[in-house]
Amino acid sequence: MMTFRKISAESSGRLITAYFTQELPDPEHDFRTQPGKVPDADGGRLTSYYTGRDGRASWRPDMQPKIAAALGIDPRTPPKNAQLNRLFEAKRADNGEDWSRNARKISAYDLTLAPHKSVTLAAEFAPTEAERAAIWHAIDRANDATMLYVAREIGFARRGHGGEDGANPGEVAWVSFRHDTARPTVEARDAATGQTYLIDTPAGGDPHAHIHNALFNVVVTEEGHVGSLDTKRLRSRVHEFGAYFQAQLADELRRIGIAQQYDANEQATVISAVPQNISDFFSKGRRNVIRAAKEYAAAEGTDWAHMPIERKRRILSMAGLAARLDKDKGTSDHEIWREQAKRLGWEEKSLLGTPVAPVGTREQRYDIAYRFAARHLAREFETAAVIDHDKLRTYAARGLIGTGIEGGVKDIDHVVALIEQRGLELGGERVSLIQEMRGDRLRVTNSAQIAIEENLAIQAARASGDRSGALSDRQITEAIGRSPLDFASEHGKTQKAAIYALGRGGALSMLTGVAGAGKTALLSPLVDAWKHDMRYDTNGRRVLGIANAWRQADALREAGIFDTSAMLPFLARLERGDVDVDRNTVLVIDEVGQVGPRQMLRLLQLQRDTGCTIKALGDHEQAQNIEAGDTIEMLRRVLDPQDMPELLSSVRQVSARNRQIADMFRGAEPEESDLEAHEFRGAAANAHTDEENDDDIRNRFHLKEVRDAIDMKRADGTIRLVGGDHEEVLQDIARLYVTRRDALVAEGSGPQRGRAKTISMSALTNQDAADLSRAVRRILQERGEISTHEITVQAIDQRGETYDLAIATGDRLRLYRRTWGSVDGKGATVGNNGDVVEVLAHGDAGLRVRTKDGLVADVEWRRFRDAKTGRVLLGFGHAMTIDAAQGLTSDEHVNALPRGVELATGFTSYVAESRARGTTWTMISDGATFEAVRNQRALGDTTPITSDDLWNHVAKKMAHKPYKSLGTDLVARTRKARDARIRELIALGRTQETLMKSGRPYGREIILETQARLAERLHKARLAEIDARLQVMIRNAPAVMTGAEQMLRSQRAAQVLGRRPHVPSASPGAAS
Repeated sequence: MMTFRKISAESSGRLITAYFTQELPDPEHDFRTQPGKVPDADGGRLTSYYTGRDGRASWRPDMQPKIAAALGIDPRTPPKNAQLNRLFEAKRADNGEDWSRNARKISAYDLTLAPHKSVTLAAEFAPTEAERAAIWHAIDRANDATMLYVAREIGFARRGHGGEDGANPGEVAWVSFRHDTARPTVEARDAATGQTYLIDTPAGGDPHAHIHNALFNVVVTEEGHVGSLDTKRLRSRVHEFGAYFQAQLADELRRIGIAQQYDANEQATVISAVPQNISDFFSKGRRNVIRAAKEYAAAEGTDWAHMPIERKRRILSMAGLAARLDKDKGTSDHEIWREQAKRLGWEEKSLLGTPVAPVGTREQRYDIAYRFAARHLAREFETAAVIDHDKLRTYAARGLIGTGIEGGVKDIDHVVALIEQRGLELGGERVSLIQEMRGDRLRVTNSAQIAIEENLAIQAARASGDRSGALSDRQITEAIGRSPLDFASEHGKTQKAAIYALGRGGALSMLTGVAGAGKTALLSPLVDAWKHDMRYDTNGRRVLGIANAWRQADALREAGIFDTSAMLPFLARLERGDVDVDRNTVLVIDEVGQVGPRQMLRLLQLQRDTGCTIKALGDHEQAQNIEAGDTIEMLRRVLDPQDMPELLSSVRQVSARNRQIADMFRGAEPEESDLEAHEFRGAAANAHTDEENDDDIRNRFHLKEVRDAIDMKRADGTIRLVGGDHEEVLQDIARLYVTRRDALVAEGSGPQRGRAKTISMSALTNQDAADLSRAVRRILQERGEISTHEITVQAIDQRGETYDLAIATGDRLRLYRRTWGSVDGKGATVGNNGDVVEVLAHGDAGLRVRTKDGLVADVEWRRFRDAKTGRVLLGFGHAMTIDAAQGLTSDEHVNALPRGVELATGFTSYVAESRARGTTWTMISDGATFEAVRNQRALGDTTPITSDDLWNHVAKKMAHKPYKSLGTDLVARTRKARDARIRELIALGRTQETLMKSGRPYGREIILETQARLAERLHKARLAEIDARLQVMIRNAPAVMTGAEQMLRSQRAAQVLGRRPHVPSASPGAAS
């Protein structure tokens, strides 16, 4: 894998050098020329002895003279600390002068390449130093090959600001540092202030082979021009470079006879002889360090939680912390690792063997790699309509990990060509790929996706035009009259208008509404009207409710729709012929934003075949579907405005302030002028887009709204950065949840129907939801609310994650599928996927639970069991994922972000911030946020990280909305750009012809216009100053132009034309 990070030119070069060299002194010998002189006997030096390369630091193996001269490097001698100090400050290694006249903010980029953990352990636990050196030599050679590829691809000297004027190829240089240990960063909270600090531990982590390559931010072209790297090429292809490293490493390991296989994700080569459990054990560095530090503190008789930060820092900074806890077993972390590996069953033996030859012919290997890449690209297209062309290269390189990459980059090119020629297989259908440029990036879609989108648009337009099943105004008015709902308020009037629009709509219409707008409530008069509509059947219309999840579908019962189903079971029943749908049927689809285009197309085909009516409800700004494409966006483009009523105000939040905050997290629809103000234009457009996936311009507009909402929550005290390590953060969030639950219980019943007040909690991932539920459970068990008499069962969730689940009376458990049980001796549905039940008792036969409706049900264990694994499909129930929470309403809500906001989006944030009638408590890990901000900065950047920096980072993540692309847009956007260029060319030709007819020289006009634009850009401030002074003179001076004014006008003209201004000499009669 490859990661990269900037290195600040304003940093202390000495500290950067110390970090990379691990504070080792200058080498006494050059291992390339004096391999027999070994200064000491440790493994690192013996590895250098065998490989002829100093692991401390080594120049690019084939350093070219021009780049070496520009940097003041002598590649014939090993790097010295003083030289590296200067280079990391963007200065020449020999004399400390700047590299060029243009100042550098970034001196280098740290490109780190790392093998799979199994390769690290094979080297760490090798039976001989020679075998360790052989494995490290393979890593070194793969690293060198990868860096040569990187140099070829990004070795372009940028010209102009941000590369606006293009880039020219040239030579680059780097220095490599070999590391064999992970040095984890851990969070520690100061007991006195509550402040969380990040502490880099010097040791005590895990064995982790990796090579830091400091690629200097300088390129020397063939003409001798010195420029900076075109790093946009690096950002967009870092995954491909990482895959290329893995493929090269696999080849090198085959040469020394080591058997390999793919890792679980098919992204890296794994040494087969290294057991997975041992690799997993040595992949928990941060948790191991924190646990070891807490155990050390306990052994010293102190409490870690109440310890001052300086004392924590000293413990975490101890070299060999693990050894200090296991003094009889060794004196260093390396010896401790060996002992731990032996206890886990590691057998010390040689892994080297006879060189492994590539399988089959070269063409056969290309075909295998093609089929690998095609399979993975098909998965990409399941969730994305448009992907970057770079992914074709990434998967081609990963396919070559298993087959061999003896042809280097040409092998990747060949496999990519096969992908482009043959296409892919998607859902059993052969599809071709369609490529178009978007900005400066080549983007790819597929013919099947375009066919789906075009067909969906055609079917949607056809259905919306069919008014045969529409309700009349009289029918709607009568139904509203029968409804107990009050539509007198402003929001009620908007709801009433939406009811008429949706009821009068065609066979397809869609209601868009913000969270808490009462979309479901307004359905009840329509449902009543449909049931009284007897034009097709004397029993009225049949209304079916469908949603992505069972819980969302069941919520439609509140509107009087009692025949409900989750989407996938409904479609399955449809295919089996178990569902009767005809023109008398009304399908109500809730949360249509979570319905994929393929599913929506199937429903529209059903409408075409049966004449049924489809009414969709949803919100484009909430959680999206995981399938490729965007259903709501496609419908918005096709449906007429009268078939798309909107509810843009909410009634969920009780207070106006909370409604305003929720609305700001959703964001207003920007006007075209707002978007234009945030758009980069001209050559700068590509130079300023550095993200791998160019940010949607709407997100730049939405960022300020979210930042303002965060400021309002900070003022209210409802958002907080929670200090401490991960476990402490979980505990604090759990305590808040329990405290607020207790407070709501103490307040008594809510204002509606005497119900008890409720609190809910959501998290971004299933793992976070489980961790939070465990933390809440510990608190409740300590208080006696959950019994200590418990059983432990083997469980599994809907994604296949396995875990041990403790169950006791008082527990809350989440169901992962529709579950049946017995209520009062009769069979009944206990709950659906996402529902939470309370455990009343457990026994050998099963569980007695209380359902969400308050019913007591007995459920046999077999009802919970997964058919494949035999594990129970149950999870922890105090917290849920945000996707599961969509559609939920509670009195208060906890938006829990115990790992920070890195996985948050504008969609998930809006859902989480709009669940509550009252307060939403937003709890974010302080340490994780601080670390994310720090990692985004250049290494060595000493600018203090402020509170505003942290909150700006939170706002950026919570505002970002990754709207799904449409395949049809890729072609349409390209046609639009081409048409715009044609119009520009026509306008240019017309101008030229007009000037020529009037006798004005076209070339001279262009030169003068270009000079004026250049002067405006370079001398804008000076020109503004001169103009201001001229305006003052015009207002105050007489009509006759004075000498001073003439001089100013002369200066301005000279400035525009780029000439030195002529300053008149003093007149003969002037005073001296």
